[in-house]
Amino acid sequence: MESTSILQLKTFQETGFLKLSNIIDEESITTLRGQFWREINNTFGIFLSDPTTWFHNPSNPVGGSGAKRLNGIGPMMRDLKASGKFDKIEAMMQSAIDPIFGDNTWRPLDLWYSLLSFPGCETTWNVPHKSWHCDEPIVVEDSNPWSLFVFLLLDDVSVDMGATAVVSGSHRRAEKLAERIASSNQEAAIKAFDSVNSGLINDPKNTRLLTIDNVLEPLTQEDPWMKALVTESTPELRIKQFVQEGCSYHGIEQKVVSLTGSAGDIIILNPRCLHSTSANISSLPRQIIRLDFRRHA
Repeated sequence: MESTSILQLKTFQETGFLKLSNIIDEESITTLRGQFWREINNTFGIFLSDPTTWFHNPSNPVGGSGAKRLNGIGPMMRDLKASGKFDKIEAMMQSAIDPIFGDNTWRPLDLWYSLLSFPGCETTWNVPHKSWHCDEPIVVEDSNPWSLFVFLLLDDVSVDMGATAVVSGSHRRAEKLAERIASSNQEAAIKAFDSVNSGLINDPKNTRLLTIDNVLEPLTQEDPWMKALVTESTPELRIKQFVQEGCSYHGIEQKVVSLTGSAGDIIILNPRCLHSTSANISSLPRQIIRLDFRRHA
């Protein structure tokens, strides 16, 4: 019988994401959530318990109608990182990742990202048709990404809170696409991702890769399901087609999955997967922060 870690790795390789439950204990999450919101209050004058403060500043939060994000939160996150308040959490995440992906194969980068989002003005959740993208080039003959996006849930996150939507298996579709149309001489594109690919590419000049801007359109041209994904339609039709039914294309199962879970869970995402924001139609902020792990072997 295969071990749990082997099965988890297979799930990640097949779908492009993996949820690990109860990785961070309740006490640690409560402490970190309190520290996070104290900084939000000090920096932006926003209180989690007082929705009237969420939009009092016309420049913050910012974003579209579906969900609103805080503008200029980067310095706050850098200060939190420098303070050492993330150190214990990082160690817990590392301990959860190592048995699955290999000891010391992936190491955390220096910056945490806030994915906190507030409710927008939409009242009905729909599978997004805009903003589908991947965040890392696809390298021919290298199925492992340069980095892992690891989402930490500071509180319970449900679909209606604007959970990130992912097309399962889309990284594998992109790999097959890259085999056909990727080009070499992409040194500039490789250099743009130097923080995560450094030391992984021996011959940049002859490395064939598909840049992030050249993934979605070819997929929509060859696959009617993908074409429909980026075409606006009613929630009923889209939820049925993309969330409930999905489809198979050349043996790769595709379905839109929302990255939901409970406080203390982590969700590991292959950044070469197609993913998008979705509308937060709830009455609560989505409380997620992200740490990226860089591949070292």
